[in-house]
Amino acid sequence: MKSVNNLDLFGFSLDNPEPIIDEFYIKNGDLIISDNPKIPTDLMRQNIDLIESISAYNFAKKNKNKTTSKRAIEKILEIVKNKNINYSEFVSFWPVVDISCSLFRKMNAEEQLKIIKNIVERYIDLRHNLYSSYGYTPTTLQVGKDAKAHKQSGNSGINKVSAILDKSGFKKVNGEPLEKFIFQGNKKYIQADKKGKKLFKNLLNHYGIKFFWSKSKEQKMPDFLIKHGEDIFIVEHKHMKEGGGGQDKQINEVISFISFSEKNPKIHYISFLDGLYFNLFTNKKYFKNGKIFNQVKNIKRNLNKNKQNYFVNTAGFKKLLKEL
Repeated sequence: MKSVNNLDLFGFSLDNPEPIIDEFYIKNGDLIISDNPKIPTDLMRQNIDLIESISAYNFAKKNKNKTTSKRAIEKILEIVKNKNINYSEFVSFWPVVDISCSLFRKMNAEEQLKIIKNIVERYIDLRHNLYSSYGYTPTTLQVGKDAKAHKQSGNSGINKVSAILDKSGFKKVNGEPLEKFIFQGNKKYIQADKKGKKLFKNLLNHYGIKFFWSKSKEQKMPDFLIKHGEDIFIVEHKHMKEGGGGQDKQINEVISFISFSEKNPKIHYISFLDGLYFNLFTNKKYFKNGKIFNQVKNIKRNLNKNKQNYFVNTAGFKKLLKEL
């Protein structure tokens, strides 16, 4: 393989920061409400029924009509089990009373009936009359969905890395037999944490790769294993926009990935970090001290210690593949 200086490649990544908006992470923004108010979707109709049922319960309780109250609660319980109703004003209120949808779904029927009655009464006291005075609108459903779009990222990062590899002439071969992977074809890859998991472990055994990082992370699998000729690249990818909390653990994880190395110089570890967090490494205000300063220092130290490993962003990863 052509020699690629890992510190120079990290410098290239710093000189070519991440875009503010990455097309691979833009969500499709599908509508769950109708673009024509005169033709409501099923969800819109369900939310209208939900609001009317809450009003019916409120009226029945004031008039001490237990039969109507019971029917209204049963109707509300039926409606909140529908898909996407969690974007409604009512279900969005649940965290205020320390109830989550996932917890609610785990309850038995008797518990659900009891808790939904309690939530409805709190909702009426704290929100329903207020929202009614302003006027309920189906746009709240869409706003609720859009606000949770970040939870739909799913395999966006994996798809991005795969697309870059595909464009660079590599072929995905998750289900390929071990012998074929080793002896046939020079540019191929597997997604090591999915269907390729078995093949990945077999390749570790074949090449005598210790992969101590995995053992230190409770047998965590990386994202990709790439073959280029006789060289093997094990890739851990992270998409990060900001630090803090669990994000700090993730950045430390991806930095530690390149602190490991194998005796075989043809085995490489690649930490691929994309997202706006990477751009903090180029911010001059962090150049003297603090968390970011220490992270960059640790990256450079690991790269200096392990010449066959790489720490890259999107531009750096593409350049590495091109240099190969």
